[in-house]
Amino acid sequence: MIASLLETFRIDFMRHALLAGLLVGAVCGYLGVYVVLKRIVFVGIALAEMSSAGVALALWSGGALGLAMDEHNHLTTVGAVAMVLVGVLLFSIRWSQRRIPQESAIGIGYAMAAAGALVLMARSATGEAHMMDLLFGNILTVSLCDIGTFAGAGALVVLLHLLFAKEFLFTSFDPEMASTIGYRPRRWEVLFHLTLGITIAFAIRLVGVLLVFALLIMPAVTALTVTRRLNRAFPVSVACGALPIAAGLHVSYARDLPSGACIVLVSFLLLLAGGGVSLLRRA
Repeated sequence: MIASLLETFRIDFMRHALLAGLLVGAVCGYLGVYVVLKRIVFVGIALAEMSSAGVALALWSGGALGLAMDEHNHLTTVGAVAMVLVGVLLFSIRWSQRRIPQESAIGIGYAMAAAGALVLMARSATGEAHMMDLLFGNILTVSLCDIGTFAGAGALVVLLHLLFAKEFLFTSFDPEMASTIGYRPRRWEVLFHLTLGITIAFAIRLVGVLLVFALLIMPAVTALTVTRRLNRAFPVSVACGALPIAAGLHVSYARDLPSGACIVLVSFLLLLAGGGVSLLRRA
């Protein structure tokens, strides 16, 4: 088994896919603990869809302007980040909870982004192919340049969370107490959503919406299932985000199956195993 696994990753594009998956899995695994505990799972998928709409807008604009492929790639990155910033602003506004619940704004953002992406992709010469890559991803085609771009963005996100870990935790899970001692929870909330949005915007360029969303949720749920302490949940979630990558890629290569779907299924098996461990502890 080990020999077969090593043989798989002697191929250049498989090594690139492994590196990209490990980076995305680790960063999404860490942020996913916040996403699950703060009950903002739908925010994650909404930001991912808005990032997709930004890419679709960039592809349509690039085609209309007749840009070269390299310029196209830079423009899609700018479009994804710009739309995520719009989403962060939209979801951070204090809506009247009596008349307009926050979930309504998130739902509107998701629906409009999805509709806009579909319309723009339909007008793009290569729209259908790009839409499939955005939704399901093609981790096997990532380049070292793509990996480097995400690594830079991921490093910035990780650095912010390392420097301000106490502030993020305190304002996320006890905002009233944090406010009474001088913190400004709304500002930290916006910053958290910004780090989440940046991660999503750059990650879907590598692995697609489906895998990013799965890696934001499943590793965190697995970690929170097997451990009772929050400080342990973060490293466990990072590990659970990274572990399924190699196994999923190996299965997809050996059986000629979609790589992203295989990684998601391995993540789900890990989640089931975590649930089994939790049940045995209670017995």
